[in-house]
Amino acid sequence: MITKTLDENTISLMPEDSDDLLTIRRILQIDDKIVGETTRVIKQEKEYSRPDKGERVHVRLAIKVEKISLDNVLDRIRVGGTILESNNELVPHGTHHSFTIKIDEGFNLVKKKWSSVGKKLAKSKGRKTKFILIAIDTGDCGIGRLKGTHLHLLPNLYSGSSGKRYKSNFKIETFFDNIIGAISSVVEKDNLVIIFGPGETKKKFYNYVSKRPLADKCQFKVIEGIDSGGEDGIHIFTKS
Repeated sequence: MITKTLDENTISLMPEDSDDLLTIRRILQIDDKIVGETTRVIKQEKEYSRPDKGERVHVRLAIKVEKISLDNVLDRIRVGGTILESNNELVPHGTHHSFTIKIDEGFNLVKKKWSSVGKKLAKSKGRKTKFILIAIDTGDCGIGRLKGTHLHLLPNLYSGSSGKRYKSNFKIETFFDNIIGAISSVVEKDNLVIIFGPGETKKKFYNYVSKRPLADKCQFKVIEGIDSGGEDGIHIFTKS
């Protein structure tokens, strides 16, 4: 879980997997305040006309926690409560709203007083190893971050090797540098980076990245048996 203490009453939280949601459920209490981005249907009621069905808009709300329910199947926590603050004047204070806490979506949790146990739970890093998955082929590369049972996919990267100017302009090193740049944005110290895919490209990338500074930060390993690159390769690996 990614956390940041904003002041003595407020901690910013972003769950990264199902275990983090369980931790947040333990921390959440009735009468806490949650501040975050959500959606709400706003209806425009005009004089002498029927009220419309409304438009769902993105708003930032603060709600007083009155009801908490954990949905294990869909990996989310539903928090019901009364709206205390809003950045949209069409959202009336004092009305009810249901706020959903999801993996990879941050929010601020405000308490009148944080207990020492609550602070410890919020700031615990956990011991789950994170894996960075690289499914690489000459044409494209899929990148995923796996922690526990939660998989976060980055956008596919494409080498451009299949274009008309492939023979004269294509450089595999440029493709590799783009992959290293993408990995650098999500990798943490001592993560294990697993490289797989069809053909020899995975070994070429391994040899290339082993000589770069990123190799001092984490461990790289090549595995055989996954003959697909891109996002498909990532999904095959996680199911194998």
